[in-house]
Amino acid sequence: MKTSVAKDNLLPAKCKVCESRTEFFEETQVLRKYRVRYFRCDKCGFMQTEEPYWLDEAYSSAIARQDVGAMQRNLVNCEITGAVLNLLFPKTNSAVDFGAGHGVFVRLMRDRGFKFFWSDRYATNDYARGFECQDGATFDFLTAFELLEHFVDPVSGLEQLMNLSDNVFVSTCLVPDPVPRLADWWYYVPTSGQHIAFYTKESLGLLATRFGRHLLSFGQFHLFTRKPQSSFLYRLANGLKTARTVNFIYRRPSLIESDLQQMTR
Repeated sequence: MKTSVAKDNLLPAKCKVCESRTEFFEETQVLRKYRVRYFRCDKCGFMQTEEPYWLDEAYSSAIARQDVGAMQRNLVNCEITGAVLNLLFPKTNSAVDFGAGHGVFVRLMRDRGFKFFWSDRYATNDYARGFECQDGATFDFLTAFELLEHFVDPVSGLEQLMNLSDNVFVSTCLVPDPVPRLADWWYYVPTSGQHIAFYTKESLGLLATRFGRHLLSFGQFHLFTRKPQSSFLYRLANGLKTARTVNFIYRRPSLIESDLQQMTR
């Protein structure tokens, strides 16, 4: 069994969200061979691993093999995002999916008439080729699904998202209360080695304040906005059944035909 070679990794670090004191929480095997410590913030409840020296190995594949729900998640994200846009941001002209993987979500959203673009530094764009985010571009709306838990530095990671859009829509599962042990919550998924940051609503609220944003949080979906938005409409959009109804009522012309013309010029 391998262990960390850095002694600093064994010491409690400051919280990466609020810089308060952290306490040792537990340790477990990561990637089935590294003994890794997890720490929890005394103030905001944010949880983090010791400094993740194993990430190069964890990202030998952009999509972890444990992520068997990726396709189903894209379908759900498509419904929820469509409803959020239809109810709260109907005038959105351009949007980007950050950490977009192979482009499935971008293609689904364009199929539904939403002008989405692709951005991902690790994955290849297989399904949304020709619609990559251009350097220096900004957008009316940004999505980042299952990304926050991968951030080594949540502040700088979120800053990158905030610089691209005033409206940032993310998904990550919040730490339950009471806090589950490492063996008792599937979302820790230490066998993949990719989940290294775990948030509470309090920690997301502190991040929103840091960037001058309003936060709406419901379930696993969290919306950071420059201007306050309706919490009622946001909750309505986050119900899968109601989201489907909303999207049916406000359905848009698909971009498939215009995208094809653009790709065949």
